[in-house]
Amino acid sequence: MEEQQISPVSQDLDNFFNITFDTATRRILRQAAVWAKVATICAFSGYGVTLIIAFVGRPQYTLQSDGSFVTTRATGAGIFSAIITVAVGSFINYFLYRFAVAAIRGVDAMDSVRANEGFNNLRTYFKILGICIIIGLCFLALAVLVFFAGMGSSVRY
Repeated sequence: MEEQQISPVSQDLDNFFNITFDTATRRILRQAAVWAKVATICAFSGYGVTLIIAFVGRPQYTLQSDGSFVTTRATGAGIFSAIITVAVGSFINYFLYRFAVAAIRGVDAMDSVRANEGFNNLRTYFKILGICIIIGLCFLALAVLVFFAGMGSSVRY
């Protein structure tokens, strides 16, 4: 049999996945994971406050035609939008939290599988966040187009 030559490119790729972290890199990675965990805990706390405000909320006063005020609480649309916001935000931040937990465990135990799992969760977090931002920018562009179309149709000569 012939002796097969291994290309230098495949050796470089194999070495890429066998990265070792020095102490400074481990410290920085652990600090980044800790801050990611703090950010997710703050986000989840904010979502809890959002739900409390949506259900309990401040009373809103509306002026009636006879001069009296009517007190109303949360509306169905407000509660629904708060639940959707909390659900989407929690889903996105769950991946950031999983990154933080897996990266801290991987760095502390010197386990590259856990660290890779954490980076995969971070990749998923940024992928979902990017898709949400693109969708939001599309809606913004559509709103701007509708606004300018409405202004153009209301101009009278």
